[in-house]
Amino acid sequence: MSQIQVYDYAMTSEENSSVLRILSIDDDQLDRMRLRSICRKAGLSVEFTEAADLDEVRDRLKIQPYDLVFIDHHLGMHTGLDALRILQSHEEQLNAIPIMLTSAVEYKVAVEAMRRGCADYIVKDDLSVDSLIKSITSAIERRALYSALADARASEAELKDIFKRFMSGCGPEMREVLRRSMSSVRAVKTQARSDENVDVTLLSNLSLFERSAKDLVVFMDDLETVVGDSRRVTVNELRSRI
Repeated sequence: MSQIQVYDYAMTSEENSSVLRILSIDDDQLDRMRLRSICRKAGLSVEFTEAADLDEVRDRLKIQPYDLVFIDHHLGMHTGLDALRILQSHEEQLNAIPIMLTSAVEYKVAVEAMRRGCADYIVKDDLSVDSLIKSITSAIERRALYSALADARASEAELKDIFKRFMSGCGPEMREVLRRSMSSVRAVKTQARSDENVDVTLLSNLSLFERSAKDLVVFMDDLETVVGDSRRVTVNELRSRI
C-alpha cells in the first residue's frame, strides 16, 4: 500500500477555510497527476488526496470528509462502481460529491454511475480546465437540487403525519359537531320559513353556514383519503383536492 499523499499547494489559513477537499481514486499515477495539475491550472484552492485501489480508498475515507471524489471506472480487478459503493456506505462522506471518469466508449457506464448516485461524469480524453469546471459546477448544482427535493419530500411526509394525527384525534369529534350543527340549522330553517316575519338575512346566514359546514365535511373526507393513500401525495395535489 502506497504512502498517503496530500497536496495543499501551501495555502494560507484564510484560504484553507474555503478549500475544496478532493479525493482522486485512480490506479494510474499519471492520470492522478494530470487531474491534480488541471485543478491547479483551473485556479482551484484544493487539498488533493489520492487512492490507487479499494484498500487505499477505505483508508483515505477515514482521514477526513471530502467535498469532491473523482472516481476512475477502471481500478485493476475492480471498477469505479465498487469504489462508489464504498464511498456511499461511509457515514462521514454523506456530503461528498462523486464524479465518475470514463473513456469515450463507456457512456453506458456513465449512465449507470449517475443512476447509482454520481453527480456527474467526465470523459477522460476530454478532461481539461473547462470540462473540469463545468463538471464540478454541474455536480454541485445537481446535488443542491437533490437536497432541496429531499427536503420537500420530508416536508410532505411531515404534513401527511400532521393530517393523520388530526384525523385520528379531533376528527371524529368534529364530524359529530358538524352533524349536529347541520341538523339544527336545517330545523331552524324549516321553522323560519313558516314565519312570515322572519328576517331574510337570518335565512341567508343559515344557508351560508350550512354550505360551509358541508364544505368542511368534504375537506375532511379528502384528508382521510390523503392519510389512507399509500402513495406519496405532493403539496400541489393536496391543494388541488382542497
